[in-house]
Amino acid sequence: MNSISWARVLGIIAGGALLWLATKFLIAAVRRAVVHGEANLDSEKRALTLIRAVRYAAGVVLVAVVLMLLLSEFGISIAPLLGAAGVAGVAIGLASQGVARDLIGGFSLLLDNQLRVGDVVEIAGKSGSVEAVTLRSVRLREYDGTVHFVRNGEITTVTNRSLGPVYSVLDVAIDADADVALAREIIEKTAVALQADPRIGSQVTGPVEIAGMDRWDGDTIVIRARLPVAPSAQVALRREWLARVKAGLDGAGVPNPAQRIRLLSSASNNG
Repeated sequence: MNSISWARVLGIIAGGALLWLATKFLIAAVRRAVVHGEANLDSEKRALTLIRAVRYAAGVVLVAVVLMLLLSEFGISIAPLLGAAGVAGVAIGLASQGVARDLIGGFSLLLDNQLRVGDVVEIAGKSGSVEAVTLRSVRLREYDGTVHFVRNGEITTVTNRSLGPVYSVLDVAIDADADVALAREIIEKTAVALQADPRIGSQVTGPVEIAGMDRWDGDTIVIRARLPVAPSAQVALRREWLARVKAGLDGAGVPNPAQRIRLLSSASNNG
């Protein structure tokens, strides 16, 4: 083994660090240029997701190159290490197939714009908000904080609830004897008030759409309506809208099926 040149070792480490800093600076510059140039949220989310994946891949390649150079400086030949793969060829081959499947799946996800960081999705039986997308895996976080790491090779179907137009949908149940026209008016007025609210109105992206009577099941009529909203505010705005509709219906005296049940129960007890 030749004597180790610590100057070269430090030079390789310093060179790798400088190259990584230069790569981060270049990626940051591209990110600023791309994000500032995008006109809509969907395009911006896609650009950020692609940039993060490129940064991850660049980091992996840079670390691999630096490690190989360091091994060479320490007199460790890479050829025998690569040759040792023949001893465990079957295991490495199977692992390589899994890695290749993950990488191909990652490229497909990114190129087809199937999901982006910030999207609410369901993949491989798991659902949540996308926190990170790499060429190997996707990191999801549920509402309660649970984190799922899903390998890209396991993803066969992507259900994206944040891609394109997004709506907060309400199914409002009223009593069959209630004034349907009045209930529709209350639903529409609460949606307009929601859009005019200075706190959250900017998250509403269009006028309310009332489909009308969606179901008539015995003593219950269900009115369906939807409000176009920003993807990140879909759940929160639905909850706020639902609370306002409930208050409006109660204030106007529009009966709901639960009131009929209570009345029947009270009459039965009195009888």
